Amino acid sequence: MPTPSSPPALKGRAVGALPPYLSNGVVGLRWPGLPHLPGITMVGGFAGLDPADGVEGFGRAPFALATDVQIDGIWASAAPEWTRIVEQRYDFATAELRTVWTFRVGDVKATVETVVFCPRGVPALVACDIAVRVDRPADIAIAAGVDPTEVPGYADSHAQPQDQGPNEGVDGRFLWHSAGDISTLGLAYSTQFRGSPSADREAASRDERGWFSTTYRFRGRSDRGYRLSLLTALVPVLSHARPDEEAGRLAALGAKRGLDGLRDENQLLWQSAWRGRIEIDGADARWQAIVDASLFYLLSSTHPSSLASTSLFGLAYWPNYHYYHGHVMWDIETFSVPPLLLLAPDAAHALLDYRYRHLTSAHHNAAMHGWRGAMYPWESCPEHGEEATPGARPYTEDHISTDVALAFANYVHATGDRDYARRIAWPVLRSVAEWVVSRVTRSARGYEIRGTVGPREHYLAVDNNAYTNMAAAQTMREAAECARLIGEDAPTAWLEIADGLVLPRDKRRDAIINHDGARLLEEQGGVPEGAAGLFPVGYRASSHIEQATYRYAAVEQAPMYVGAPMLSALVPVYAARAGDPVLARELLERGYGDFINEPFLEPDEYPRARTERPRASPMFANLSGFLTGVLYGFTGIQLGPEQPDAWSRHRVALPDGWRAIRVERVWVRGKGMSLEARAGSDRAQLVPAAD
Repeated sequence: MPTPSSPPALKGRAVGALPPYLSNGVVGLRWPGLPHLPGITMVGGFAGLDPADGVEGFGRAPFALATDVQIDGIWASAAPEWTRIVEQRYDFATAELRTVWTFRVGDVKATVETVVFCPRGVPALVACDIAVRVDRPADIAIAAGVDPTEVPGYADSHAQPQDQGPNEGVDGRFLWHSAGDISTLGLAYSTQFRGSPSADREAASRDERGWFSTTYRFRGRSDRGYRLSLLTALVPVLSHARPDEEAGRLAALGAKRGLDGLRDENQLLWQSAWRGRIEIDGADARWQAIVDASLFYLLSSTHPSSLASTSLFGLAYWPNYHYYHGHVMWDIETFSVPPLLLLAPDAAHALLDYRYRHLTSAHHNAAMHGWRGAMYPWESCPEHGEEATPGARPYTEDHISTDVALAFANYVHATGDRDYARRIAWPVLRSVAEWVVSRVTRSARGYEIRGTVGPREHYLAVDNNAYTNMAAAQTMREAAECARLIGEDAPTAWLEIADGLVLPRDKRRDAIINHDGARLLEEQGGVPEGAAGLFPVGYRASSHIEQATYRYAAVEQAPMYVGAPMLSALVPVYAARAGDPVLARELLERGYGDFINEPFLEPDEYPRARTERPRASPMFANLSGFLTGVLYGFTGIQLGPEQPDAWSRHRVALPDGWRAIRVERVWVRGKGMSLEARAGSDRAQLVPAAD
């Protein structure tokens, strides 16, 4: 069974690093490791207004796994100078974070071990197990619960412990209102204590720290260990009309199953997920660890139960990089969905469900601009799916709608699900195709999209942005193909537009350039928009034009661009496809390796050398772009309506030193297949998996 590399154990606190990020795709945590350090909780679909600018985005939740330890009357949180992290180990194989720390009060030393994880089996829960030992007799107290202090929002009156009926085993629950009071979140927690049958138990709706907690007090002995298990359920109103009541039920379910049962199930689910480990034959240990970490953070932050997709930082948050507000952006469909289609298609299904549920909002958005069909927003708020871009930026980043549509088409190709094509993908593809029809202008050159902005996000509108036009053309072809698949009639105009959309080209290079009249030395002229239209969008041009475009991107644009967020991780693919594996290896380091933050190998938004930027990770445009490049770009696979053995449309082209890419199990049309792509081969191989 494939086992991923995990980060080396830390022998002390990682000063300056972000706290470890744990998630199951429904709830996300920044876990501090010590009681006096702050922790943060995010819940998918829980929305609030940003206190600084009033924009709708994520709503920060009360910290769901607050814990503290007291020795002889002194709480660890009140005496941080007496605490020390001995070891912290993040196990990517099981998604568990284990921290061992000590707390010395006078002559007594307590050794505390915590294990934290976010169960995938019941994804509304988060779990913490605390084990305490002392080296001599002492009075001990362990507190555990929920910390709402310094979190924007407010709580309804705290409910009393609900140890009855459907909430049996639950310590308490309450309803939390987000900043701006636009959303609510139900929280409930349960504790179980072992080690001292005579321990005094006290539940408080507001303890001395301001927590909603339960405290166990007992006389500790040096020959005995003590253990407290904490399970907290978090339910947004998006999931249930009375979320505090449902949180109580789920906390009761967790209490009945027990932390150990949830942990065993979680380990089995991760064991299955890691059959999709991407193994690089020829990569050194560092690069294999980077691949493993990138896949881990993607799988951690997506789940079949997600109701609100995921954001550019998944369900991670820290106060100094809140600027994307938890919005859902086109990067998710373009970069995060493709690897999930092969590795975790149920999670991809959930991400797309968010866009399908908000198709009406996309129709309204198009209508407000005078167009037909569906126009998806650039930054989509988590609850309503409407445009939530801060400030008064222009609407002209038109490619977002086609990025979304292509993700639906690729889901149909990957799964072969005709029922999904008819019920879900077709309404989206048809609506976006109708929007393209209304958006294009017919001219003597063919069909044009004028006054638009591409992925380089330079807000001086241009005509015929290459990426935008290529994505639109691909969308029209996919919409026509979906119509054929389900027996619908596609308008003839769709393929006429697809064939007639203008592609800006440089006559000397014979390459596709960024837009009409584009110059390499213009502002952000190095963004490889033409190459991105070939991959990952999938637009097909002649082999000569493709080669010229890839070489232009890798040799001329990359030196000006690599190190910027988003497409830098794809630039190595362009070099490899241009026939330069040595350059691909160099750009792999500069375009992704330089973005990896120690100690937990989280991909940042910017390279480590950009010290003027806050640490902001895991950044999903970068890590998902890298994984998309590895699974599709280097292997030459492109999904389509054909049989899967025809998906290998390009030669395998790997960075220098890489001999092969292998995955024990990918999902293809509902069946487990193994993938192998050997350097220099004409095609990657997809064969039935072992079982």
